Parts: sequence; C-alpha cells; structure tokens
Amino acid sequence: MSEATVRDRLWLEMAETKVAVRESVGRRQLPKLLRMFWAGSAVAFVLMFVVALIERAMGFSHWHYNPLSGDRYQDLMEFPPVYRMLHTAAFYGGIGNSRVAYPPLGMVVYAALYATGHTIGVYLTTAGVWIAGCVLGVRRSLMREGINGLEATLFPLTVVLVSFPIAGLLQRGNIELYLWMLTALGAWAFWRGKNGAAAVLWGLAAAMKLYPIVLLGMFLPRKRWGAFALGLAAFVGSTVASLAWLGPTIVVAWHGALRNVFGYQGIRAMQWTLHELMANHSAYNLAKFAAMITRVPLAHLTLPYYAVGAVVLAWAWFGRLQKMPATNQLLALTAFMVALPPVSYFYTLPQLYAPWVALVFVALRADREDVGVPGLKQAMLMMLPLFATFMLFTFPRVFLFGGLIQAVMLIVLFGCAVRYPFATETAVTD
Repeated sequence: MSEATVRDRLWLEMAETKVAVRESVGRRQLPKLLRMFWAGSAVAFVLMFVVALIERAMGFSHWHYNPLSGDRYQDLMEFPPVYRMLHTAAFYGGIGNSRVAYPPLGMVVYAALYATGHTIGVYLTTAGVWIAGCVLGVRRSLMREGINGLEATLFPLTVVLVSFPIAGLLQRGNIELYLWMLTALGAWAFWRGKNGAAAVLWGLAAAMKLYPIVLLGMFLPRKRWGAFALGLAAFVGSTVASLAWLGPTIVVAWHGALRNVFGYQGIRAMQWTLHELMANHSAYNLAKFAAMITRVPLAHLTLPYYAVGAVVLAWAWFGRLQKMPATNQLLALTAFMVALPPVSYFYTLPQLYAPWVALVFVALRADREDVGVPGLKQAMLMMLPLFATFMLFTFPRVFLFGGLIQAVMLIVLFGCAVRYPFATETAVTD
C-alpha cells in the first residue's frame, strides 16, 4: 500500500471520527442544573394559576394585588396629552398627577413612539422582534455547545413564555423594554470584545434611566479607560442632545426633568402600601421597614440609604469583584442596579436575563468538563422566584409580601456573585 493511500485512509478515518464525535456531541442533553431550572420555571407558572384558583374558591382573592388586571399598556399610553405640550415649559408640569418622570432620553423615547401614530403596534412589534432574536440567539449558542436541537429550541423559548416579569412588562407597556434591549445588547457586545459598542449602549441606557451607569464599571478592572470614557461621553452627550431637543431651552428642560424624576422618587419612597410591599422589589422597602420599627422618619432615610448602597458596592467591587470572572461582575452589578432604586417594580427584572444567560453557559462548560462550580446552583435557583410572579409569595395575613421577599433574594444573589467565582477553571482570566 502506497504512502499516499495510507495517508488518505488515515485522513478518511479521522474525518469519520470527527463526524461521529460531532454527531455524538449534537445529541447532548442539557445538564441537570439547567433541567432543574427549566422544570422549576414550569412549576412556578402552573402554581400561579393553582394558587389563584384556590384563593378564588375560598373567597380570598382580595388577598392579592393582581398587576395584570389593570388597563393594558397603561404605562405606555399615560402621556399622549402631556406630549401635546412638548417643547414648552408647561410640558414638565404635566396634567394633574401625570408627569413624565424619566431622564431626558427616556422622554425622547416616548416622543418617538407617539410620533409613529401607531404607538402600541410599534411597541409590540419591537418586543416581538427583540424576544424572538434573543431566543434564536440563545438557541444558536446552545447548539454550538453541542445541545440537541429540540432542547436548544424549547429551553429558551419556554423560559421566556413562562417569565412573569416579561409578561408584566408587555402588559404594562413600560419602556423598560428599550432599556433592557440596550443593557443586554451591551453585555453581548462586551462578551464579543466590542468594548466601544458596549460602552455606547450602556451609556445610552444610563441616559434613559440613570442606574445602568454602574455597568461601565465592567471596563475598570480591564483598564479599558477609553471605553469607560466613551460610555460617559455617550451618557452626557445623549442627555444634553435630548435636553436641547425637548426644549424650550436646555436649562428649562434640565430643571423640569430633575424636578419630575426626583419628585416622583420622593413621593413613591414615602409610600407604604400593599402595592409597594408586593410589587416593588427594591431593597429600599427593607430599609423602610427597619426605619418604621426603629421610628426613624422616612423623610430622613433616602440619603443614608444611598450612602450605604455606595459603600456596599465599593466594598464588594474593590474587595472581591474586580478580580473575579466577568460573569460575576455582570451579575453583581445587574442585581445591584435592579435592587437599589427606591422604585423598582417587576418589569425591571428582565434585566437579569443577560447574567442568567452567562450563568447558563458556565453550567454548560462545567458539565462538559465534569467539574463543579461552587455557588452556581444557588445563584441559578435563586433566579427562579425572581422570574416568577410575586403573588406566589404574598400572603398578607401571615405578613409575607412578594416585593420584600424578592428584595431579599436579590441581595442573596448579589452575595453569591461576590462570594463564588463562576468559572470552570481556578485561575480566572479575561
């Protein structure tokens, strides 16, 4: 047998072996942890209906505040009358109690939606395209990891379909949808090494609702000073441009936006209602609860609360997080920015899906390499109740309220990110 024939045969055998390995890998199932999460999501979805039916049969339906019972798209369609006064000083005074309490770029997003003449249709189309793109993107990545096509398709699709925060976001028509798009696309760009794009996206997100500014911290441990500066420039530049467009002058728009945003925050921060206890997962509610027990006036609580939050984040970041994997950093910053604002309802929780996807792929790599990742199971399972309806944890007669419970879960999730490195190798590199 000639040398060429032997070489050809060896090449053929190697090719057949690669095909066999590829096909074998393609039949790989989701690891046990992800199947547990998958099943848990379905159970939580079913329990939502079971609990509602039991309470109705027992006459206890009044126990729960139902966030999906109000008018559809109420957040989206609240401001058309106010926007008829756009570009005037009267715009910032609103009509009655209806004021646009968003930073300048958020106000511009509303204006752009109203200008289409088909506000609800544009909003729902955007949501449908975005969610479909996310599902297909995760499906493609799962198949690249060797997961079989059926599970790679059904896993992200069903998780989205049973997600209460996504359903609540769409039912309310809240523009948190666009914030979610910006932050998640920023995370995707960051993971692909496109630091400039990530910085701009996160800067624009901060110009819409302030708190995503913390995501720019992802660049600091990697010494990407240019990207960090670009993110700040995108935040400042888009804010100034929005103020100039909103008018009638930058100064009037600036004072009007500040008054509305912080005025709204101040009013809601003082409230202690069933709605706040159940639907608001802010850690501020825990602070209010402690303040009421200790008879500290709520009016004196806000500044110490923010100061403590800043100290906690600085301690966690400089003490541990800056040396940990990117997955830890993204999870910690996202949990922090969702839990810190005094007003943070269920429709802000889709922000957690970007770090959740990162954890999914840590779980896949750990399963493939047959290694354990301490804390991964706790973090993944902690997200189950955060993606479920808060009504499952609300029983006022025994003083259980979904918002308070989810606030504690967000704090625990933040703690998991600070404590456990979510990587399959000992030495963490970025």
